[in-house]
Amino acid sequence: MRSSNSRVSLLATLLLAASHLSSSLNIPPVFKNTNLLRTIDASKAYVKETIAVIIENTSHQPQTEYYLPLLVPGSSAVSYVECKDKKEGTPCTAETVDDTTDYPLRYYKITLPTTLQPAAQITLVVTAGVTGALTPVPAIIGQSDKQYLSYTSAKFVPSPYLTEKQKTKFRAANGEIPDYTIYEHTEKSGYVVSYGPYDNVEPWGTDAQVDEFTIRFEFTNPIVYMEKLERDIEVSHWGNNLAIEERYWMTNNGAKLKEQFSRLSWATTSYYNPPTAAIKSLLFPLRVGSKDAYYTDEVGNVSTSKFRSDSREAILDIKPRFPIFGGWNYSFVVGWNNDLPAYLRHGEGDGYILKVPLLQGPSQSTSYGKVEVRIILPEGATNVKYVSPIAIHKEERFLHKTFMDTIGRTSIKLTIDNVVDELKNRDIIITYNYSTIAALRKPLVVLASVFFLSQNKLAPEVNRILFVKNLSYQVSSEELFDLFGKFGPIRQIRQGIANNTKGTAFVVYEEVGDAKTACDKLNGFNFQNRYLVVLYHQPEKMARSEKDLALRQEELEKLKKQHGIE
Repeated sequence: MRSSNSRVSLLATLLLAASHLSSSLNIPPVFKNTNLLRTIDASKAYVKETIAVIIENTSHQPQTEYYLPLLVPGSSAVSYVECKDKKEGTPCTAETVDDTTDYPLRYYKITLPTTLQPAAQITLVVTAGVTGALTPVPAIIGQSDKQYLSYTSAKFVPSPYLTEKQKTKFRAANGEIPDYTIYEHTEKSGYVVSYGPYDNVEPWGTDAQVDEFTIRFEFTNPIVYMEKLERDIEVSHWGNNLAIEERYWMTNNGAKLKEQFSRLSWATTSYYNPPTAAIKSLLFPLRVGSKDAYYTDEVGNVSTSKFRSDSREAILDIKPRFPIFGGWNYSFVVGWNNDLPAYLRHGEGDGYILKVPLLQGPSQSTSYGKVEVRIILPEGATNVKYVSPIAIHKEERFLHKTFMDTIGRTSIKLTIDNVVDELKNRDIIITYNYSTIAALRKPLVVLASVFFLSQNKLAPEVNRILFVKNLSYQVSSEELFDLFGKFGPIRQIRQGIANNTKGTAFVVYEEVGDAKTACDKLNGFNFQNRYLVVLYHQPEKMARSEKDLALRQEELEKLKKQHGIE
């Protein structure tokens, strides 16, 4: 359970919210909630709150706008809000109402799917994803201990309207609920704790309506939080391919370890595969037909991944190098290819329509702090438009240059904050124009490049390593870097220090072209009153020279011995 100080703090916050609900916004009392059922689903790593409410127009005028405040205390935040008419299934829009007051209520204006006449009723279903609302209690646990989460909210659903009857149902991950607040009409059945029904709940604004409830329940699963996801969707008409790469910065937001991690204990208990709050693996269900999947992290390729793809499914199963416990971080990259025709169709004229998931991700319950999706279209694509399945917070358009590009590829970067996996596998639709001339640009560039290279073929001895002779014995490495660095980035310089190598050095460039320019410019160059000899490093030729020198030395020794010369 929460501490008494925490309870007082939340109660004070709720009181403050109640006192300002009517004053901060001018909401006319034109509705009443005939029946309201709030369902709080905490079976995932975030909270999904669903409010099913029958509303009635109590005014004498037709109404189209209904206001619903959501309680968002502390560090929690609303990821999304969706609304529909329960009977017809018609969606309705839910927009955040600008409110500068600093209270734990976020107001949403719901535009009804049809105009509601006086005395008429409609049943709305409003669903919201809330992140940061679950707190590990205790905050520190042993390596093999169970993990418990705590959730706190108001007993009554906040509303600016009279509610004739309301009830709240809290669904935990399982039936182990050791602590929960008990009020009148409180009931626990299996993994569900219910509060209500309560009759004739007045609009928020009185002290009696800010009672809170706290529920602590067992949740021995990882709380997977992607602090950042960068997702690239790259379209290649020339290669007939759709390439997807995702870069993750992951944290486990669960309870932290009480003691140091024991690999021996982990290996022993893993044999029985018990529930754990650590992230052991992640399962990525991909679209059927996905291929060439890979998985890397900051160290390099990770061999513990498994990928299977057939006519029914495509699954990428990745296993980090170590289990990720609460508070631990891990960064990694996954990627795969798809055949482009499965996602792209030709429209009118030179128009194309691309339909691809905006967000995929692991099957485990996951929330995301920031998602950046880059859609990289072919070079020369124009008139780019898109329809997103979820709200986009920021859009950027730019040119992305890759190998053999001339002007760069048309690209869009879409940024979305505070996302939950409830929104994944929804398709974004992108339309664009791509002319035949633009489509031929890449092949023409390749042909021109091949022709140019064939006409300007480098001599076989040209390479990135130069061998320099006739240097001053007093020259420093800094002076050599200054001299040779004028022609391009240098990887390393090695000076000769032995008696037979003094006055020589090897200079290794990053690029062959830079090495060629330096050789052409500095061979015969007067440096520190000595004329430099700059050659390309040729190991085979040097080996032959050393062998020839050894043979000559051997012949000389034979002659000296033959003629008695010492």
